[in-house]
Amino acid sequence: AYNNLGLVLYQGNRIPEAMDLFKQSLRINPDNAEAHDNLGNTLLQTGRTLEAIDQYKQAVRLNPNYADARSNLGAALGQIGQISEAIEQFKAALRINPNDIVAQNNLATLEALEKTTPAKK
Repeated sequence: AYNNLGLVLYQGNRIPEAMDLFKQSLRINPDNAEAHDNLGNTLLQTGRTLEAIDQYKQAVRLNPNYADARSNLGAALGQIGQISEAIEQFKAALRINPNDIVAQNNLATLEALEKTTPAKK
């Protein structure tokens, strides 16, 4: 219930309140992959990228076939420059949901970026 209400608030751009509800949902059920993913989205929205990555990783650990969490993890990893790791998450998301246009576009963008960026030493 807290997770669902949090989603309503998140969609209404009431991010701090949504974040509190996702945290409450996780206090009740720490194994709720969707709540971890949703909390990650609120953290990312507030600029807390590393914390968001931790939440997305938790969601993927709890449900390895959660395509949205893998796609969100890929996007967050891409934001901090972990391009190859991000690419792997988008590929995993697309193995689960091949029709995910956002993941397809993000993967193509990162693969192009990887080709034009010199390798780090």
